[in-house]
Amino acid sequence: MTGEARNRLLVRIAHELDGTINLDEVLGRLLDTLRGAVGYDAAGIFVLNREEVFPGYGVSWRKIAATVRRGFEGPLPDIDRLLALGQGLVGHVLKTGEPAVAPDVRLDPRYVMGRPSTRSELAVPVHAGGRLIGAMNLESDEVGAYAEADAETLRLFADAAAIAVEKAILYRLFVQRERLEEQLRLALETKDEAGPASWPDVAGWDVAGFTRPRYEIGGDYYDHIPLSDGRLGLVIADVSGKGSLAAMTLTTFRAILRSQVEGEPEPVRTAAAANRLLRERVGPTEYVTAIYGVLDVARGHLGYSNCGHTPPLHVLSDGRYTKLTTGGPPLGLLASARYLAGQVTLGPGDLLVLYTDGVVEAEGPACEEFGVERLAALARDARELPSAKVVEEIVRATAGFCGSPEYADDFTLLVLKRLPPA
Repeated sequence: MTGEARNRLLVRIAHELDGTINLDEVLGRLLDTLRGAVGYDAAGIFVLNREEVFPGYGVSWRKIAATVRRGFEGPLPDIDRLLALGQGLVGHVLKTGEPAVAPDVRLDPRYVMGRPSTRSELAVPVHAGGRLIGAMNLESDEVGAYAEADAETLRLFADAAAIAVEKAILYRLFVQRERLEEQLRLALETKDEAGPASWPDVAGWDVAGFTRPRYEIGGDYYDHIPLSDGRLGLVIADVSGKGSLAAMTLTTFRAILRSQVEGEPEPVRTAAAANRLLRERVGPTEYVTAIYGVLDVARGHLGYSNCGHTPPLHVLSDGRYTKLTTGGPPLGLLASARYLAGQVTLGPGDLLVLYTDGVVEAEGPACEEFGVERLAALARDARELPSAKVVEEIVRATAGFCGSPEYADDFTLLVLKRLPPA
């Protein structure tokens, strides 16, 4: 491009981006303006997640934070997976920080098809402040549509647009942080409501629970839900992640579970509904592992579904134990998830020990985990004690094993004991 042409392009970019700091709108205007400088049949701009740009900035849920496309129809490949693996020309650019030109995509091993009619492709990085923040991608239905001169023009365009893109990213982060602070405030306000349940007195049963979050608020949860027919719903859950984000997902899960149980308490249907509703309300990599069961307190019968959770232990009065594993995957992770129903009957003197992974994954000084076998042995040896004493023994033993009462993860226990007849 001549110096005059460069100046005209820069003026156009500045004019088109004036008056907006909305990231999606900025990206859309850039693509529309770009068509006049370098023609395309399809195009896209991919902006990296902030954690990719600044490692340690925060939790990276996905590699791409935002993308705008033109000219694509139908479903596209899994962009995050492709780019994370450095696949496709855009993945190559994000991995190397260098532009990529494919005069004939059919002959380029880096190409991953996004549209059948594409014959040539051009991708360049977008840098801001010396850091790679994204990539621009153009596709044409003609072979040899892009040359090195087009790559130079697109790089000029990317450099000129980088400041506006970075400004829009920062504004989005500001808005997200404001929302996060508001959600955190709400989570803190409801901490007591969504925290450890005060278990009701149930004739013939002795119940005790304990939870210690890793941070001020955590992602573990246990609860009881009285049912209209006299049975008792019970749940223990663990949200992916830690801290405020986990607490907010947990608040969502708790509301979904309670509203669902009111209409349909049976474990399999409850799990399937919770899975569907949770997927609609949380991020793509957020999920909940949980045990949800319905206890017939008179007969000692428990129907349950294990949703990807650490298996509870049924410790029999004679010291033997089994694990409650029947169910399905974590909630909110897979749209097509199916759940199965498990059943177990607790006899007099039997224990049911429910726990989160923070209990069995507690590490000692040699980085060895406490493990299920140690937990089972503790519960077996303490099975004749009251439930509160069983909990105390487990807490004491795990703290001693770790060499500290401060655990690396949220730590939650729930012990139910069926009492012998009076």
